[in-house]
Amino acid sequence: MENMKPKLITKQAVVIDLVLTVVFFVWITSILKKHVPWSEAGETAVLLGAAYCGLCLAGVFWMALNLFRVTLADQMLQKTAAGKDAA
Repeated sequence: MENMKPKLITKQAVVIDLVLTVVFFVWITSILKKHVPWSEAGETAVLLGAAYCGLCLAGVFWMALNLFRVTLADQMLQKTAAGKDAA
């Protein structure tokens, strides 16, 4: 049973990533509202345009967080495995 590797992603990590992604979405949407050229269409149209673009950016942010977390966990596992082999 020593062959079993620990999980690279935990439920706690997913919740943290989700919270960070929601915070990023709100932040980036507030920034993008200033750059939407639909000011004559009303505040709702501006908010929808910014949110639509912010959703795409938040998705990329979510994937980047997950890729970073998995890469970091894998490197840490390899480092501990190399330490066990050397001992």
